[in-house]
Amino acid sequence: KISRATTQGGAPFDCTIRRPPMPSHLDTDFVTYRTPSGEKFEVFTKPSAAAEYRRTKGRGRKRKGVADILAEGPVIYTDIKKLKVASRAALKEAFRTEDVLEVTRVIIEKGKLKTKVYVPKPLTEMLLDGVAVFETVAAAYILLDNGRLPHFLILCVLVSLLIATTMSLCAIVGRRLSTRFLSMAPFSDPLKSDTAMRQFESQVWQLIVHTGMSALALYVYFTGDDFLNHPSRFLQLWQLNNGMREQIVALYLVQLAIWFVTLVSLRFFEVRSGDHHVMYTHHVVTIGVVLVSFAAKRYVHFGMVVFMLHDISDVPLDVMKILNLLRIEDRHGCYGAEIAYFTLMPTWIYTRIYLFPVAVIYGGVIGALYHTSPNSDVYWCDRLRNGEEIYQLGLAQEGETALRADCSFGGGGQVCFALLALLECLHIWWTYLLLRIGYRAIVEGVDTHKVSNEMYYAEGDTDARKKRK
Repeated sequence: KISRATTQGGAPFDCTIRRPPMPSHLDTDFVTYRTPSGEKFEVFTKPSAAAEYRRTKGRGRKRKGVADILAEGPVIYTDIKKLKVASRAALKEAFRTEDVLEVTRVIIEKGKLKTKVYVPKPLTEMLLDGVAVFETVAAAYILLDNGRLPHFLILCVLVSLLIATTMSLCAIVGRRLSTRFLSMAPFSDPLKSDTAMRQFESQVWQLIVHTGMSALALYVYFTGDDFLNHPSRFLQLWQLNNGMREQIVALYLVQLAIWFVTLVSLRFFEVRSGDHHVMYTHHVVTIGVVLVSFAAKRYVHFGMVVFMLHDISDVPLDVMKILNLLRIEDRHGCYGAEIAYFTLMPTWIYTRIYLFPVAVIYGGVIGALYHTSPNSDVYWCDRLRNGEEIYQLGLAQEGETALRADCSFGGGGQVCFALLALLECLHIWWTYLLLRIGYRAIVEGVDTHKVSNEMYYAEGDTDARKKRK
Protein backbone atom coordinates (compact mmCIF):
# COMPACT_ATOMS: atom_id res chain seq x y z
CA LYS A 1 0.00 0.00 0.00
CA ILE A 2 1.38 3.38 -0.96
CA SER A 3 -1.14 5.67 0.70
CA ARG A 4 -4.56 5.99 2.24
CA ALA A 5 -6.94 8.76 1.29
CA THR A 6 -10.53 9.73 1.89
CA THR A 7 -13.47 10.39 -0.34
CA GLN A 8 -15.48 13.59 -0.17
CA GLY A 9 -17.71 12.01 2.46
CA GLY A 10 -14.71 11.19 4.60
CA ALA A 11 -14.84 7.44 4.02
CA PRO A 12 -11.40 5.96 3.47
CA PHE A 13 -10.55 4.17 0.28
CA ASP A 14 -7.61 1.97 -0.45
CA CYS A 15 -4.97 3.18 -2.91
CA THR A 16 -3.25 -0.15 -3.34
CA ILE A 17 -1.05 -1.08 -6.26
CA ARG A 18 -2.04 -4.59 -7.22
CA ARG A 19 -0.48 -6.79 -9.82
CA PRO A 20 -2.86 -7.80 -12.58
CA PRO A 21 -3.94 -11.43 -12.35
CA MET A 22 -1.83 -13.79 -14.38
CA PRO A 23 -3.88 -15.59 -17.02
CA SER A 24 -4.03 -19.34 -16.79
CA HIS A 25 -1.21 -21.05 -18.65
CA LEU A 26 -3.85 -23.24 -20.28
CA ASP A 27 -5.10 -20.43 -22.47
CA THR A 28 -2.24 -18.01 -23.12
CA ASP A 29 0.83 -17.50 -25.24
CA PHE A 30 3.18 -14.59 -24.82
CA VAL A 31 5.59 -12.55 -26.90
CA THR A 32 9.03 -11.37 -25.79
CA TYR A 33 10.78 -8.41 -27.40
CA ARG A 34 14.27 -7.13 -26.64
CA THR A 35 15.31 -3.63 -27.58
CA PRO A 36 18.73 -2.97 -29.16
CA SER A 37 19.94 -1.95 -25.70
CA GLY A 38 18.88 -5.32 -24.26
CA GLU A 39 15.74 -4.32 -22.35
CA LYS A 40 12.99 -6.95 -22.33
CA PHE A 41 9.27 -6.31 -22.79
CA GLU A 42 6.55 -8.97 -22.88
CA VAL A 43 2.78 -9.28 -23.37
CA PHE A 44 0.25 -12.08 -22.91
CA THR A 45 -1.70 -13.09 -26.01
CA LYS A 46 -4.57 -15.45 -26.70
CA PRO A 47 -3.73 -18.93 -28.02
CA SER A 48 -2.44 -18.83 -31.60
CA ALA A 49 -3.65 -15.23 -31.94
CA ALA A 50 -0.20 -13.66 -32.27
CA ALA A 51 0.88 -16.26 -34.82
CA GLU A 52 -2.27 -15.63 -36.85
CA TYR A 53 -1.71 -11.88 -36.55
CA ARG A 54 1.77 -12.28 -37.99
CA ARG A 55 0.65 -14.55 -40.79
CA THR A 56 -1.83 -11.90 -41.93
CA LYS A 57 0.82 -9.18 -41.64
CA GLY A 58 -0.76 -7.32 -38.78
CA ARG A 59 0.80 -3.97 -39.66
CA GLY A 60 -2.26 -3.13 -41.69
CA ARG A 61 -4.64 -3.86 -38.84
CA LYS A 62 -6.25 -1.28 -36.65
CA ARG A 63 -5.43 -0.93 -33.00
CA LYS A 64 -8.62 -2.75 -32.12
CA GLY A 65 -7.17 -5.82 -33.80
CA VAL A 66 -4.10 -5.66 -31.56
CA ALA A 67 -6.24 -5.32 -28.45
CA ASP A 68 -8.36 -8.29 -29.48
CA ILE A 69 -5.45 -10.72 -29.48
CA LEU A 70 -4.31 -9.83 -25.96
CA ALA A 71 -5.15 -12.35 -23.24
CA GLU A 72 -5.76 -9.57 -20.73
CA GLY A 73 -5.91 -5.79 -20.83
CA PRO A 74 -3.15 -3.82 -22.55
CA VAL A 75 -0.48 -4.58 -19.95
CA ILE A 76 3.22 -4.75 -20.82
CA TYR A 77 5.70 -6.55 -18.59
CA THR A 78 9.44 -6.41 -18.17
CA ASP A 79 9.34 -9.92 -16.68
CA ILE A 80 6.20 -11.87 -17.38
CA LYS A 81 7.02 -14.73 -15.00
CA LYS A 82 7.37 -12.36 -12.06
CA LEU A 83 4.54 -10.15 -13.36
CA LYS A 84 6.69 -7.02 -13.31
CA VAL A 85 4.76 -4.34 -15.17
CA ALA A 86 6.73 -1.91 -17.32
CA SER A 87 6.47 1.74 -16.33
CA ARG A 88 5.39 4.41 -18.79
CA ALA A 89 8.81 6.00 -18.45
CA ALA A 90 10.45 2.74 -19.55
CA LEU A 91 8.09 2.51 -22.52
CA LYS A 92 8.80 6.13 -23.46
CA GLU A 93 12.54 5.56 -23.32
CA ALA A 94 12.50 2.29 -25.27
CA PHE A 95 9.76 2.97 -27.83
CA ARG A 96 9.52 6.80 -27.83
CA THR A 97 5.84 6.57 -27.01
CA GLU A 98 3.66 5.88 -23.99
CA ASP A 99 0.84 4.49 -26.14
CA VAL A 100 0.49 0.97 -24.77
CA LEU A 101 -1.33 -0.40 -27.82
CA GLU A 102 1.30 0.97 -30.17
CA VAL A 103 4.05 -0.57 -28.06
CA THR A 104 2.10 -3.83 -27.97
CA ARG A 105 1.91 -3.83 -31.77
CA VAL A 106 5.68 -3.45 -32.02
CA ILE A 107 6.28 -6.23 -29.49
CA ILE A 108 3.94 -8.64 -31.27
CA GLU A 109 5.34 -7.90 -34.72
CA LYS A 110 9.03 -7.92 -33.84
CA GLY A 111 9.29 -10.07 -30.72
CA LYS A 112 9.74 -13.79 -30.24
CA LEU A 113 6.48 -15.65 -30.00
CA LYS A 114 6.45 -18.11 -27.13
CA THR A 115 3.72 -20.63 -26.54
CA LYS A 116 3.07 -22.55 -23.43
CA VAL A 117 4.41 -26.03 -23.83
CA TYR A 118 0.90 -27.45 -24.12
CA VAL A 119 -0.25 -26.81 -27.68
CA PRO A 120 -3.73 -28.05 -28.64
CA LYS A 121 -3.68 -30.76 -31.32
CA PRO A 122 -7.32 -31.38 -32.25
CA LEU A 123 -6.74 -34.39 -34.52
CA THR A 124 -4.44 -36.11 -32.02
CA GLU A 125 -6.85 -35.47 -29.18
CA MET A 126 -9.81 -36.68 -31.23
CA LEU A 127 -7.97 -39.91 -32.04
CA LEU A 128 -6.96 -40.45 -28.41
CA ASP A 129 -10.49 -39.65 -27.25
CA GLY A 130 -11.84 -42.26 -29.65
CA VAL A 131 -9.43 -44.91 -28.39
CA ALA A 132 -10.25 -44.01 -24.78
CA VAL A 133 -13.99 -44.39 -25.43
CA PHE A 134 -13.40 -47.75 -27.13
CA GLU A 135 -11.31 -48.93 -24.17
CA THR A 136 -14.03 -47.84 -21.76
CA VAL A 137 -16.64 -49.91 -23.61
CA ALA A 138 -14.23 -52.86 -23.86
CA ALA A 139 -13.42 -52.66 -20.14
CA ALA A 140 -17.11 -52.65 -19.24
CA TYR A 141 -17.71 -55.74 -21.40
CA ILE A 142 -14.66 -57.64 -20.10
CA LEU A 143 -15.35 -56.88 -16.45
CA LEU A 144 -19.04 -57.68 -16.83
CA ASP A 145 -18.14 -61.02 -18.41
CA ASN A 146 -15.80 -61.76 -15.49
CA GLY A 147 -18.35 -60.65 -12.90
CA ARG A 148 -15.98 -57.92 -11.68
CA LEU A 149 -17.75 -54.82 -12.97
CA PRO A 150 -19.45 -53.90 -9.65
CA HIS A 151 -16.12 -54.19 -7.81
CA PHE A 152 -14.47 -52.02 -10.46
CA LEU A 153 -17.12 -49.30 -10.25
CA ILE A 154 -16.89 -49.23 -6.46
CA LEU A 155 -13.11 -48.88 -6.71
CA CYS A 156 -13.51 -46.02 -9.21
CA VAL A 157 -15.75 -44.18 -6.75
CA LEU A 158 -13.29 -44.79 -3.90
CA VAL A 159 -10.36 -43.61 -6.03
CA SER A 160 -12.29 -40.46 -7.00
CA LEU A 161 -13.07 -39.73 -3.36
CA LEU A 162 -9.45 -40.31 -2.43
CA ILE A 163 -8.35 -37.90 -5.15
CA ALA A 164 -10.79 -35.24 -3.96
CA THR A 165 -9.68 -35.67 -0.35
CA THR A 166 -6.01 -35.57 -1.30
CA MET A 167 -6.49 -32.43 -3.38
CA SER A 168 -8.32 -30.66 -0.56
CA LEU A 169 -5.68 -31.56 2.02
CA CYS A 170 -2.87 -30.62 -0.36
CA ALA A 171 -4.46 -27.23 -0.96
CA ILE A 172 -4.47 -26.54 2.79
CA VAL A 173 -1.06 -28.00 3.58
CA GLY A 174 0.56 -26.62 0.44
CA ARG A 175 -0.75 -23.11 1.04
CA ARG A 176 0.50 -23.07 4.63
CA LEU A 177 3.84 -24.56 3.66
CA SER A 178 4.29 -22.02 0.90
CA THR A 179 3.18 -18.94 2.83
CA ARG A 180 4.62 -19.73 6.27
CA PHE A 181 7.83 -21.64 5.68
CA LEU A 182 8.75 -20.77 2.09
CA SER A 183 7.46 -17.23 1.83
CA MET A 184 10.81 -15.45 1.87
CA ALA A 185 13.35 -15.25 -0.94
CA PRO A 186 14.70 -17.26 -2.65
CA PHE A 187 11.63 -19.52 -2.28
CA SER A 188 9.25 -16.55 -2.66
CA ASP A 189 5.99 -18.34 -1.87
CA PRO A 190 6.34 -20.91 -4.69
CA LEU A 191 2.68 -22.02 -4.64
CA LYS A 192 1.11 -18.57 -4.73
CA SER A 193 -0.34 -19.01 -8.21
CA ASP A 194 -3.36 -21.22 -8.81
CA THR A 195 -1.48 -23.07 -11.53
CA ALA A 196 1.42 -23.97 -9.22
CA MET A 197 -0.99 -25.09 -6.51
CA ARG A 198 -2.90 -27.34 -8.90
CA GLN A 199 0.37 -28.84 -10.09
CA PHE A 200 1.39 -29.45 -6.48
CA GLU A 201 -1.92 -31.14 -5.65
CA SER A 202 -1.73 -33.35 -8.73
CA GLN A 203 1.88 -34.32 -8.07
CA VAL A 204 1.28 -35.24 -4.42
CA TRP A 205 -1.62 -37.42 -5.53
CA GLN A 206 0.63 -39.14 -8.06
CA LEU A 207 3.24 -39.74 -5.36
CA ILE A 208 0.65 -41.34 -3.06
CA VAL A 209 -0.64 -43.59 -5.84
CA HIS A 210 2.78 -44.67 -7.06
CA THR A 211 4.04 -45.37 -3.55
CA GLY A 212 0.98 -47.40 -2.57
CA MET A 213 0.81 -49.35 -5.81
CA SER A 214 4.56 -50.04 -5.74
CA ALA A 215 4.13 -51.66 -2.34
CA LEU A 216 1.12 -53.71 -3.51
CA ALA A 217 2.83 -54.82 -6.74
CA LEU A 218 6.00 -55.82 -4.89
CA TYR A 219 3.93 -57.86 -2.43
CA VAL A 220 2.11 -59.68 -5.24
CA TYR A 221 5.37 -60.21 -7.15
CA PHE A 222 7.31 -61.72 -4.26
CA THR A 223 4.45 -64.05 -3.33
CA GLY A 224 4.68 -65.56 -6.82
CA ASP A 225 7.43 -66.48 -9.28
CA ASP A 226 10.55 -64.44 -9.97
CA PHE A 227 9.56 -63.53 -13.53
CA LEU A 228 12.31 -60.99 -14.15
CA ASN A 229 15.06 -63.54 -13.52
CA HIS A 230 13.09 -66.38 -15.15
CA PRO A 231 11.14 -64.84 -18.07
CA SER A 232 10.00 -68.26 -19.29
CA ARG A 233 7.67 -68.40 -16.28
CA PHE A 234 5.52 -65.48 -17.41
CA LEU A 235 3.21 -68.04 -19.06
CA GLN A 236 2.49 -71.36 -17.34
CA LEU A 237 0.37 -74.39 -18.18
CA TRP A 238 -1.98 -74.05 -15.22
CA GLN A 239 -3.16 -70.79 -16.81
CA LEU A 240 -4.81 -72.79 -19.60
CA ASN A 241 -7.70 -73.28 -17.18
CA ASN A 242 -8.13 -69.48 -17.15
CA GLY A 243 -6.86 -69.39 -13.61
CA MET A 244 -5.67 -66.16 -11.98
CA ARG A 245 -4.38 -65.66 -8.47
CA GLU A 246 -6.75 -63.55 -6.40
CA GLN A 247 -3.93 -61.18 -5.44
CA ILE A 248 -3.31 -60.44 -9.11
CA VAL A 249 -7.03 -59.92 -9.77
CA ALA A 250 -7.18 -57.43 -6.90
CA LEU A 251 -4.07 -55.65 -8.20
CA TYR A 252 -5.58 -55.42 -11.68
CA LEU A 253 -8.89 -54.03 -10.49
CA VAL A 254 -7.20 -51.37 -8.36
CA GLN A 255 -4.83 -50.44 -11.18
CA LEU A 256 -7.63 -50.27 -13.75
CA ALA A 257 -9.68 -48.05 -11.47
CA ILE A 258 -6.73 -45.72 -10.90
CA TRP A 259 -5.77 -45.58 -14.58
CA PHE A 260 -9.31 -44.87 -15.74
CA VAL A 261 -9.93 -42.21 -13.09
CA THR A 262 -6.58 -40.54 -13.73
CA LEU A 263 -7.25 -40.69 -17.48
CA VAL A 264 -10.49 -38.78 -16.93
CA SER A 265 -8.65 -36.37 -14.63
CA LEU A 266 -5.86 -35.87 -17.17
CA ARG A 267 -8.33 -35.29 -19.97
CA PHE A 268 -10.73 -32.94 -18.22
CA PHE A 269 -9.36 -31.52 -14.96
CA GLU A 270 -5.56 -31.40 -14.64
CA VAL A 271 -3.26 -28.56 -15.67
CA ARG A 272 -1.96 -29.56 -19.07
CA SER A 273 1.81 -29.64 -19.11
CA GLY A 274 4.19 -29.96 -22.02
CA ASP A 275 3.98 -33.72 -22.26
CA HIS A 276 0.16 -33.80 -22.12
CA HIS A 277 -0.30 -35.69 -25.38
CA VAL A 278 2.53 -38.08 -24.54
CA MET A 279 0.96 -38.68 -21.13
CA TYR A 280 -2.46 -39.17 -22.71
CA THR A 281 -0.97 -41.67 -25.16
CA HIS A 282 0.83 -43.40 -22.31
CA HIS A 283 -2.41 -43.75 -20.32
CA VAL A 284 -4.30 -45.09 -23.34
CA VAL A 285 -1.57 -47.59 -24.24
CA THR A 286 -1.17 -48.74 -20.64
CA ILE A 287 -4.92 -49.28 -20.25
CA GLY A 288 -4.83 -51.22 -23.53
CA VAL A 289 -2.03 -53.47 -22.25
CA VAL A 290 -3.89 -54.01 -18.98
CA LEU A 291 -7.17 -54.86 -20.71
CA VAL A 292 -5.59 -57.23 -23.23
CA SER A 293 -3.68 -59.08 -20.52
CA PHE A 294 -6.70 -59.23 -18.20
CA ALA A 295 -9.06 -60.38 -20.96
CA ALA A 296 -6.64 -63.09 -22.11
CA LYS A 297 -5.99 -63.97 -18.44
CA ARG A 298 -2.76 -65.72 -19.38
CA TYR A 299 -0.95 -62.39 -19.76
CA VAL A 300 -1.63 -61.07 -16.26
CA HIS A 301 1.92 -61.72 -15.11
CA PHE A 302 3.18 -59.34 -17.78
CA GLY A 303 0.75 -56.70 -16.57
CA MET A 304 1.78 -57.17 -12.96
CA VAL A 305 5.46 -56.63 -13.77
CA VAL A 306 4.65 -53.60 -15.95
CA PHE A 307 2.74 -52.09 -13.01
CA MET A 308 5.63 -52.73 -10.66
CA LEU A 309 8.36 -51.29 -12.88
CA HIS A 310 6.33 -48.19 -13.70
CA ASP A 311 5.31 -47.40 -10.15
CA ILE A 312 8.76 -47.94 -8.64
CA SER A 313 10.44 -45.62 -11.14
CA ASP A 314 7.71 -42.98 -10.80
CA VAL A 315 8.20 -42.45 -7.06
CA PRO A 316 11.53 -40.54 -7.26
CA LEU A 317 10.21 -38.66 -10.30
CA ASP A 318 7.23 -37.44 -8.29
CA VAL A 319 9.51 -36.41 -5.42
CA MET A 320 11.74 -34.46 -7.80
CA LYS A 321 8.77 -32.63 -9.33
CA ILE A 322 7.36 -31.71 -5.92
CA LEU A 323 10.71 -30.39 -4.71
CA ASN A 324 11.05 -28.43 -7.93
CA LEU A 325 7.61 -26.87 -7.49
CA LEU A 326 8.55 -25.86 -3.93
CA ARG A 327 11.94 -24.53 -5.15
CA ILE A 328 13.75 -26.81 -2.72
CA GLU A 329 16.86 -26.92 -4.87
CA ASP A 330 20.35 -25.49 -5.20
CA ARG A 331 22.26 -24.45 -2.11
CA HIS A 332 19.34 -22.69 -0.40
CA GLY A 333 17.28 -25.90 -0.63
CA CYS A 334 20.14 -28.24 0.34
CA TYR A 335 20.11 -29.51 -3.25
CA GLY A 336 16.88 -31.41 -2.61
CA ALA A 337 15.71 -31.55 -6.23
CA GLU A 338 19.21 -32.39 -7.45
CA ILE A 339 19.51 -35.31 -5.02
CA ALA A 340 16.09 -36.55 -6.16
CA TYR A 341 17.25 -36.31 -9.78
CA PHE A 342 20.39 -38.37 -9.17
CA THR A 343 18.27 -40.91 -7.30
CA LEU A 344 15.75 -41.01 -10.12
CA MET A 345 18.03 -41.57 -13.10
CA PRO A 346 19.63 -44.92 -12.06
CA THR A 347 16.22 -46.22 -10.97
CA TRP A 348 14.54 -45.02 -14.16
CA ILE A 349 17.20 -46.38 -16.51
CA TYR A 350 17.41 -49.74 -14.73
CA THR A 351 13.65 -50.35 -14.63
CA ARG A 352 12.46 -48.78 -17.89
CA ILE A 353 15.47 -48.90 -20.20
CA TYR A 354 16.98 -52.20 -19.04
CA LEU A 355 14.52 -54.49 -17.24
CA PHE A 356 11.46 -53.56 -19.27
CA PRO A 357 12.86 -54.21 -22.77
CA VAL A 358 15.30 -56.98 -21.81
CA ALA A 359 13.38 -59.06 -19.26
CA VAL A 360 9.76 -58.29 -20.18
CA ILE A 361 9.73 -57.66 -23.95
CA TYR A 362 12.65 -59.81 -25.09
CA GLY A 363 12.83 -62.46 -22.39
CA GLY A 364 9.10 -62.68 -21.78
CA VAL A 365 7.18 -61.94 -24.98
CA ILE A 366 9.72 -62.70 -27.72
CA GLY A 367 11.00 -65.66 -25.73
CA ALA A 368 7.49 -67.07 -25.37
CA LEU A 369 6.83 -66.67 -29.09
CA TYR A 370 10.07 -67.73 -30.73
CA HIS A 371 12.57 -69.25 -28.29
CA THR A 372 13.18 -72.95 -28.00
CA SER A 373 13.62 -74.41 -24.54
CA PRO A 374 17.28 -74.79 -23.54
CA ASN A 375 18.36 -75.94 -20.10
CA SER A 376 15.54 -75.75 -17.56
CA ASP A 377 13.68 -72.86 -19.22
CA VAL A 378 10.62 -74.05 -21.12
CA TYR A 379 9.08 -71.33 -23.29
CA TRP A 380 5.39 -71.05 -23.96
CA CYS A 381 4.88 -71.64 -27.69
CA ASP A 382 7.57 -74.30 -27.80
CA ARG A 383 5.85 -76.06 -24.91
CA LEU A 384 2.46 -75.84 -26.62
CA ARG A 385 3.84 -77.20 -29.90
CA ASN A 386 5.54 -80.08 -28.11
CA GLY A 387 2.26 -81.06 -26.50
CA GLU A 388 3.56 -83.84 -24.28
CA GLU A 389 2.94 -82.07 -20.97
CA ILE A 390 -0.43 -80.81 -22.17
CA TYR A 391 -1.68 -84.31 -22.97
CA GLN A 392 -0.48 -85.56 -19.60
CA LEU A 393 -2.48 -82.82 -17.87
CA GLY A 394 -5.56 -83.48 -19.99
CA LEU A 395 -5.45 -79.99 -21.52
CA ALA A 396 -5.00 -80.93 -25.18
CA GLN A 397 -7.95 -78.90 -26.45
CA GLU A 398 -7.06 -75.87 -24.34
CA GLY A 399 -3.46 -76.12 -25.52
CA GLU A 400 -4.45 -76.12 -29.19
CA THR A 401 -6.69 -73.10 -28.63
CA ALA A 402 -3.90 -71.25 -26.82
CA LEU A 403 -1.42 -72.16 -29.57
CA ARG A 404 -3.65 -70.57 -32.21
CA ALA A 405 -4.49 -67.56 -30.05
CA ASP A 406 -1.00 -66.77 -28.76
CA CYS A 407 1.52 -68.08 -31.26
CA SER A 408 -0.07 -67.50 -34.67
CA PHE A 409 0.58 -64.47 -36.86
CA GLY A 410 -1.38 -61.51 -35.52
CA GLY A 411 -2.21 -63.38 -32.35
CA GLY A 412 -2.28 -62.19 -28.78
CA GLY A 413 1.46 -62.57 -28.31
CA GLN A 414 2.26 -60.22 -31.18
CA VAL A 415 -0.37 -57.72 -30.07
CA CYS A 416 1.17 -57.75 -26.60
CA PHE A 417 4.62 -57.22 -28.14
CA ALA A 418 3.40 -54.24 -30.21
CA LEU A 419 1.81 -52.53 -27.21
CA LEU A 420 4.82 -53.08 -24.97
CA ALA A 421 7.18 -51.87 -27.72
CA LEU A 422 5.12 -48.68 -28.08
CA LEU A 423 5.30 -48.22 -24.34
CA GLU A 424 9.08 -48.59 -24.48
CA CYS A 425 9.25 -45.89 -27.17
CA LEU A 426 7.55 -43.55 -24.72
CA HIS A 427 10.07 -44.57 -22.05
CA ILE A 428 12.91 -43.64 -24.39
CA TRP A 429 11.33 -40.25 -25.08
CA TRP A 430 10.94 -39.49 -21.39
CA THR A 431 14.49 -40.65 -20.74
CA TYR A 432 15.67 -38.13 -23.32
CA LEU A 433 13.73 -35.36 -21.56
CA LEU A 434 15.17 -36.32 -18.17
CA LEU A 435 18.72 -36.50 -19.49
CA ARG A 436 18.20 -33.14 -21.15
CA ILE A 437 17.28 -31.65 -17.78
CA GLY A 438 20.55 -32.91 -16.32
CA TYR A 439 22.58 -31.75 -19.32
CA ARG A 440 21.17 -28.23 -19.29
CA ALA A 441 21.52 -27.87 -15.53
CA ILE A 442 24.97 -29.44 -15.14
CA VAL A 443 26.76 -28.80 -18.44
CA GLU A 444 25.13 -25.57 -19.59
CA GLY A 445 24.72 -24.20 -16.07
CA VAL A 446 21.08 -23.18 -16.53
CA ASP A 447 19.07 -22.60 -13.35
CA THR A 448 17.61 -25.90 -12.11
CA HIS A 449 14.12 -24.53 -11.54
CA LYS A 450 14.02 -22.90 -14.94
CA VAL A 451 15.15 -26.05 -16.74
CA SER A 452 12.60 -28.26 -15.00
CA ASN A 453 9.82 -25.76 -15.62
CA GLU A 454 10.66 -25.62 -19.29
CA MET A 455 10.45 -29.40 -19.52
CA TYR A 456 7.24 -29.89 -17.57
CA TYR A 457 5.23 -26.76 -16.96
CA ALA A 458 6.51 -23.63 -18.60
CA GLU A 459 6.97 -22.37 -22.09
CA GLY A 460 8.76 -23.26 -25.27
CA ASP A 461 10.11 -20.83 -27.83
CA THR A 462 8.36 -21.50 -31.11
CA ASP A 463 10.82 -19.36 -33.04
CA ALA A 464 13.71 -21.39 -31.68
CA ARG A 465 11.95 -24.62 -32.59
CA LYS A 466 11.45 -23.41 -36.14
CA LYS A 467 15.15 -22.55 -36.41
CA ARG A 468 16.13 -26.02 -35.20
CA LYS A 469 13.86 -27.55 -37.81
